[in-house]
Amino acid sequence: MKTSMLGAVSVALLMIFASPTFAQRRGHAPLGQRGGFLLQTDADFGGDVIATVDYDNDTSQDIRAGQGLALSIGGWFRPIESSAFEIQASVGYKYEMALASNADIHFSRTIMQLEALYRWPNGFYLGGGLMRHTGAKLSGDGFVDDVGFEDANGFNGEIGWRWIALHYDNIEYQDDFYGYEIDGSSVGLRFTWRPGERWF
Repeated sequence: MKTSMLGAVSVALLMIFASPTFAQRRGHAPLGQRGGFLLQTDADFGGDVIATVDYDNDTSQDIRAGQGLALSIGGWFRPIESSAFEIQASVGYKYEMALASNADIHFSRTIMQLEALYRWPNGFYLGGGLMRHTGAKLSGDGFVDDVGFEDANGFNGEIGWRWIALHYDNIEYQDDFYGYEIDGSSVGLRFTWRPGERWF
């Protein structure tokens, strides 16, 4: 349901932003440089609950397998100078933690991504590709059990404008002890900085 809803919204936005009328209204910009490096930050939400932290004030917090902040660095390249298609690759670190002041309870993983993107002259773009998460681990600091997860492969899709995008990750983790499968999929906002490009 979540995937089909995101797909419908993406298609609707794509039809609006790719229309000739919209493009003329926004104006046409040259394609510009063919490559460079990028810095990317994701704020993601979703996935299965892998731990629940109970606090003394009778509240609790769920740690979810898809949730967290990610920081990645990488590069992008347009293989054909006159084409709007680009290839983008990055490596980063994703981290979600409990708000406890007396314990370091967190879920971390290294993320690698390879994507293809198509950019319209009006600044909007659509992208998708493969990703791999390695070293995924829930660290409980003695309050909850430590759990390690096998390396996992998944895919990512995004639709955005210039430096901000709505993106969806689809991935499943398998714990390395019992072999249980955990849904680590997420929806979130992605912010990408590419030196030399306009933000507005």
